[in-house]
Amino acid sequence: MKILIVEDQPAVREVVAEIAGELSGDVEVTQVGSLEEARSALCSQAWSGVITDMSLGDGNALEMMAALKQEGVVLPPTILMSGFLTSARMEQAVDLGIEHVLPKPFAPDVLLSCLNTMLSASVPDISDGKLAHRAARSSDRLLPEMFEMDRRLGLVYRMFDEMPARQDVSEVCASALNLAMEVVHADGGYLALFERQQHQLVQVATEGMGSLPRTCHLDETIFHALISGDEELIQSASMRADLRTCWPGMREGRFVAVPVRLQGVSMGVLCLLHPAEVPLKGETRQMLGLLVKKLDTLLDNRAVHAALAANMRETLIALVRTLEARDRYTRDHSARVGGLAAILARDLGLDDDHIDLIRTGGLLHDIGKCGVPDAVLLKPGRYTDQEFAIMKAHPAIGDNILANMDTMVRERLMLRHHHERYDGYGYPDRLAGEGIPFDARIVCVADAIDAMTTHRVYRMAQPLSFCVDQLKAGSGTQFDPQVVEVAIAAIERGVVRTQAEALLQQGDSVMPLSALISVKTEVRKYA
Repeated sequence: MKILIVEDQPAVREVVAEIAGELSGDVEVTQVGSLEEARSALCSQAWSGVITDMSLGDGNALEMMAALKQEGVVLPPTILMSGFLTSARMEQAVDLGIEHVLPKPFAPDVLLSCLNTMLSASVPDISDGKLAHRAARSSDRLLPEMFEMDRRLGLVYRMFDEMPARQDVSEVCASALNLAMEVVHADGGYLALFERQQHQLVQVATEGMGSLPRTCHLDETIFHALISGDEELIQSASMRADLRTCWPGMREGRFVAVPVRLQGVSMGVLCLLHPAEVPLKGETRQMLGLLVKKLDTLLDNRAVHAALAANMRETLIALVRTLEARDRYTRDHSARVGGLAAILARDLGLDDDHIDLIRTGGLLHDIGKCGVPDAVLLKPGRYTDQEFAIMKAHPAIGDNILANMDTMVRERLMLRHHHERYDGYGYPDRLAGEGIPFDARIVCVADAIDAMTTHRVYRMAQPLSFCVDQLKAGSGTQFDPQVVEVAIAAIERGVVRTQAEALLQQGDSVMPLSALISVKTEVRKYA
């Protein structure tokens, strides 16, 4: 019989190997300390059984086994050891056919019994008598303590591995909540951030709570002392029927709650339901405190990152305004495109964050024109083929401007692709249909509408009826039909209006002769 032991803590691995090795004289035990070694061993030979920890320094054993199963590797009977298993991980273990799960810490006899059961089922020619029973030893009492030390050390490693700074705020908070649940052995919880203006808590991560209201007024919670900074910990070990809260859980039994801070200021609450022990022991409180400090650091980094991104965004918008100021006929064009794109995005049912993203894309969509010479950009007549080729470079130039800004990846797609056509004959990449980013398709329509309904150096503004006709004619060829539908609806309800008389109303009635001559409207002029 060949048994593979996968455990990254040498002391624990040695004890488990010793227990497995005393089953019978012909048991061959192999130890590995990483998932990389385990993968190699499982792929290279057959095993009678595997004993593996769930979380190792280089990853998760369940993820590795799932990948091997997809590759066609037959997995041997497995005993999974874990300090904490979420319901999702438990379901994954069941899907992988793992029938033996040992929660840490456990006594040696428990592992021995589990091995007997597993090997009796997987090796039919082994008699019950051949599976020896291990005599109890005085050193066995150390095993649970070793497991607990292993668990705590693993949690510390995961605070750095599973909560990377490059995640967004919601992902960071979800990782922190899951780790906090493991620290106190909770079976549910939530992390909520405090909105001071509305005086309410807003949930950004939940686990094991079912469907809950996303917001809760601070007066309907018991978290005042945490938010004010008067308390560092609130915990209860019994039923609390007197609690007023719009979020369930705390009235039903044990809970602990700690403040979430940013630069020392309370900005939210981490609440854990039904922990294994209340009040928390000193070591558990220290682990929870370390986790909250790590979360503070990550949120602080995200806040600084967001501030820098916002500052960069405003700088880029200022550059666009300076660019458009060179031409009185396209002045504020990008602001109007951004506003109209946001209206179309809202009518398409997108959420507020997505709408703001598209508004920014609309504001910046023409920033690449800073690389187009004035002789081309401000030319009053029709472009030559060479001049049009120069003008067509502005989406790629805009993309290059944002190339090194990792906070504006989705905005880059709008800048690059807002002149693609639905039929694949646009530029710069000749994308077609669903291959064009949806956000870029929205900005494309908003850009064309503003171009048609405002004065340009080469023609006067067109009436709304003309605009509707052009949108209908271009639906399915130049424009996304879905976006065209909501755009026409927006025009019909009065959201879009022509600026044909705007310059006259402002006392600026001088127009170039070429703009007064009736010219054929061309798609290339909607830029």
